[in-house]
Amino acid sequence: MKRVKILWIDDEIEMLKPHILFLEERNYEIIPVSNGNDGIKLVEENNFDLVLLDEMMPGLDGLETLSEIKKRNGSLPVVMITKNEEEGLMNKAISQQITDYIIKPINPNQVLMSIKKILMAEEIRHNRIGEEYAQFSAWLNQKLFSEPNWQDWTEIFRRIVDWDIKFDDLYYEDMAQMHDFERKNCNVEFSNFIGNNFKNWLQTPNYPTLSHEIVKKYISPLFSKKKVIYFIVLDCLRLDQFMVFKPYLEQLFNIKTDLYLSILPTSTPYSRNAIFSGMMPEDIAKIFPQFWRSSKEVESSLNRYEHFFIDEQLKRLRISLPNGSKYIKILNPEEGQYVVKKIPSYKKERLIILVYNFLDLLLHHRFKDEVLQEMIPNDRALRSLSKIWFLNSKFYQALQLIAKQDAIIVLTTDHGSIKVKHATKVISDKDVSAGLRSKHGKNLSCNERHTIKISSPTEFGLPRESVVENYIFAKGDYYFVYPTDYNEYKRKFDSTYQHGGVSMEEMILPVSILTPKGK
Repeated sequence: MKRVKILWIDDEIEMLKPHILFLEERNYEIIPVSNGNDGIKLVEENNFDLVLLDEMMPGLDGLETLSEIKKRNGSLPVVMITKNEEEGLMNKAISQQITDYIIKPINPNQVLMSIKKILMAEEIRHNRIGEEYAQFSAWLNQKLFSEPNWQDWTEIFRRIVDWDIKFDDLYYEDMAQMHDFERKNCNVEFSNFIGNNFKNWLQTPNYPTLSHEIVKKYISPLFSKKKVIYFIVLDCLRLDQFMVFKPYLEQLFNIKTDLYLSILPTSTPYSRNAIFSGMMPEDIAKIFPQFWRSSKEVESSLNRYEHFFIDEQLKRLRISLPNGSKYIKILNPEEGQYVVKKIPSYKKERLIILVYNFLDLLLHHRFKDEVLQEMIPNDRALRSLSKIWFLNSKFYQALQLIAKQDAIIVLTTDHGSIKVKHATKVISDKDVSAGLRSKHGKNLSCNERHTIKISSPTEFGLPRESVVENYIFAKGDYYFVYPTDYNEYKRKFDSTYQHGGVSMEEMILPVSILTPKGK
């Protein structure tokens, strides 16, 4: 076992030999030195685990020595030993990052306890977090064993995301790996849950809130409040990303957050058109065939008719807007700055719809950009970069301005994303949609363990262009690859972020009501 190496700096170091011997008998290696200059030099030349530092020394005193030590090794724990209990002095020492302090006269046990408190704190914390995670794991397995319903799945996913964010700060790789295993297992069970229940939810009133119900459930009731309503859709926002933003939103707003379920497939042309139209894709294709002509045109439409769809939905809900709604799609910083400038002029509007595409574009660009791939190797990095973007974004600036108005925000997303790790082969006719996580067309054949296959699309609220057409959705972190180009596709798409399939990250989504504080 490695001995803990401690530097003790004190001008009366000879008088501390009994204390040093006491620590050495307990397997600590003590390097004694009688002045600050020699101590600083030793810090430059050695790797110490901790420094014991006298505050009152001739020449370079304790605070000056502390400052120089921190310049050379900012993370090195320092315990200040002092006769002075003056508050100002201790505040100054603490501001210079002392880890602990001991008031003279000292005794050996005092020093020992301080050392243990500092050096064992991380181990103790690790053990405590380990116990908490073991309890969570036991709870999770009990939930999965008892056939969870929709409410159970929202609780499961919330708690998984809470642990995601906790591990971001702790860097406990052993537990983080265990957590990834638990998540993968949950996604297997969640995919089976969706496959067994989704079509039934469309036939009964007792089902989770789905994409096409967002406006009716969350926007429509707000018109009675006679306030400006901002409906903001942040494309491809996962629950963990929202939870990273939330502490900053809570400084501006009172927040009530629900979780809803994206329709299938979890891709923008389907899920977002469902939100704005208030219809399942099958109904959109029937009622507005001019906007839903073929699978290829749907995939390339980039949701050009969202403003039309939501205005038509509001008419069906008998909501009259004399001046209509205002709709803006934000694809770049210039458009974001335009919104920031216009926010003050929206005080007389009734409904402003803002669609921000940055997070979706980020993941699309990551696929093509080696620098972004290096910057976003995993979900932890994705959350970190999302936070940096948010705090420096025009989106955040717009929210800060809205917080000063007598307004209400409904903030949501259309789908999430998942990092795909496993390729699964698919065979089909030539004329089939191009998605990696979902496909529709004729004669689709795939591994059913990795896939939800739908032979009757209308039962899932999806349009059918021919009698033999079917849909397939990849489960968990699988993605579709054609056998002829298997290795090339695998090299190209493995570990990319995708959407369109069935996973908690893509389907369980936040929808929040934000009201400015003090309004």
